Amino acid sequence: MKQILFITFIFLTVNLTYSQLDNKNCECVKNTFTEEKVDTVFHFTNGKNIVLCGFRNDETDKINYSEFVLYVCGDKEIVNFWGAVQTCNVQVKNDTLYVKELVNLPNGRNFKFEENIWWINKYYFSGGELKMTSSINKEIKKYDNNEINIVLKEFESTKKGLDDNIMVLANKLLICSISENRIAKQYFNDLETKFGTLDGAYKEEYYDLKAMLENWNKK
Repeated sequence: MKQILFITFIFLTVNLTYSQLDNKNCECVKNTFTEEKVDTVFHFTNGKNIVLCGFRNDETDKINYSEFVLYVCGDKEIVNFWGAVQTCNVQVKNDTLYVKELVNLPNGRNFKFEENIWWINKYYFSGGELKMTSSINKEIKKYDNNEINIVLKEFESTKKGLDDNIMVLANKLLICSISENRIAKQYFNDLETKFGTLDGAYKEEYYDLKAMLENWNKK
């Protein structure tokens, strides 16, 4: 009996030591994207760990991240990088790491801007190798016919001139477009020149919205 207990003790000690060594290896690899500081280590049942290095936004009840990298503990290369203008919710569920990219869109009550999950990246291990899938959140809240008609009339009645309200309208037309309104899609494309030539921050935001719509149509 003493011999069995001794062997068990040795086994646990070896495994504990291995675990401690493994955790020591979970340090941020050198990269040009963000600071080399471990924020969170996500554990998987196969013994693998995925490390998040970067910045967390904890101003709200939910912990979100911006400007961060992911990598598998012990690897020399990062898995992926998210920039400073991106905000993501990151969590492990059912042995899968979810990176949910968040955007603010005017699909709340009375066209209020609300936080939406736009893109979902899933990381999981299969046969010891890290796999990844990505998809757009097709369950995002869309407009009903009444809301679409309000936005279409707003576009038609708005006079020439560029300001922040035009970009709010662009966001509304994006939601109309993913709500499968053909006229709204045309208005969304016309917005680039209807109110004046877009430049600077307006042009950048509009092209980001165009990319979002293109990805929506692809998926």
